[in-house]
Amino acid sequence: MYIDGKPPISGEWFNSHGATHTGRVRPVNEDRFLAKPSHGIWLVADGMGGHSHGDVAASMIVQAASKIDQQSTHAGLVDEFIGQLHGVNEDIRNLAREHGLGVMGSTIVGLLIAEGHFSAVWAGDSRLYLNRGNRMTQLTKDHSEIQQMIDNGTLDAAAAVSKRKNVILHAVGVREVPYFETVDGEIKEGDTFILCSDGLTAHLSAPDIQDIVLSLPAAPACQLLIETALQRGGTDNVTVVIVEYRGNEMTGKQS
Repeated sequence: MYIDGKPPISGEWFNSHGATHTGRVRPVNEDRFLAKPSHGIWLVADGMGGHSHGDVAASMIVQAASKIDQQSTHAGLVDEFIGQLHGVNEDIRNLAREHGLGVMGSTIVGLLIAEGHFSAVWAGDSRLYLNRGNRMTQLTKDHSEIQQMIDNGTLDAAAAVSKRKNVILHAVGVREVPYFETVDGEIKEGDTFILCSDGLTAHLSAPDIQDIVLSLPAAPACQLLIETALQRGGTDNVTVVIVEYRGNEMTGKQS
């Protein structure tokens, strides 16, 4: 019998695709992504370009998440994912200390799906959007100095362009004890999730992203989103992962 009457995850219930590009300004792509629908795991990691070896930190996050075994419960998947992030946080800090590399770090946004539920797990300003029907919702809130100032009422959102727009408050590898925020919900047939680095949202608004996602399947939508960001300047590495939930006729049945 399935736990809560829900079967374990099947990659066949999803159509997902990811793509990344260095952009038109930066010499190195420090973004990394993972799409593992068979295990209900997708993520985008954006290495911190203002620090040392952000690409290495992002790669270490992807490698750690890719080692997660298939979990039978949603809670187990979330716990294992966050546990791996805590472990790689320590590994990144140890590597930086051993080689005198200074601060190494990466943002992270992960999407975890099992038992008919999803969780967003993040640190930093990489984002996760959900398009349900004709409504686009940003599930994450940026862990950035600009967002904090907006929340505190000390900076108007329309004026949120400054030299400190890229100051991140939370990331993997930066502090001894990392901070992650989570949001949970039920998935519904037809849901589309969009994970992205800030290289996309620097050039495309949520309505821009929604228009493209609604007009194309996952793979060509990823490509068009990246191409649009490049056409508008491509000032940063840009990465997009799109996850379309097809639903399954077994959900809620027992075996």
